[in-house]
Amino acid sequence: MDSVKIDTLRDAFTALLEEIHVGPPNPKMTWITTNAPDSGILGTLGSISADIASRTPGRGLTTIAAHAAHLLFALRLACKGMRDPNAYKGVDWTADWRKPAVDEKSWEELKSGLRLAHEELLTALRGELPWGDDVFFKGMIAHVGHGAYHLGAIRQILRALTT
Repeated sequence: MDSVKIDTLRDAFTALLEEIHVGPPNPKMTWITTNAPDSGILGTLGSISADIASRTPGRGLTTIAAHAAHLLFALRLACKGMRDPNAYKGVDWTADWRKPAVDEKSWEELKSGLRLAHEELLTALRGELPWGDDVFFKGMIAHVGHGAYHLGAIRQILRALTT
């Protein structure tokens, strides 16, 4: 079996994260989202009001705002972790889930933060990274699954709240 080239890995991760976070660059070929433009997380969130984002779909369930805040936390932490190997020490993995409601201003800031974190992550992926490091590599794979999970969860919550 041949080794996979770093450029091939980088291109795959970049394309999948772009599709998950923004939507498919080419709607005729998708891996995760639907064929609709803006079908990624950012496009989906763009059509949701702060009021809807703050509603719980049921007792004990999380809001769309909480999912978005958690994803922002994870993306920012990943970007920080690429610069600082100690970024994950002492991290409170539950803090971002504690803000289930947003007002219009904080909702816009949250969506803007997600877009910036996505762009920062893609920029970092284009740089020199330790692709041979098992933890780093698994972390990048996890971001694809993590983002896809939250996209699906957000869509399901939206459907439950609006139908």
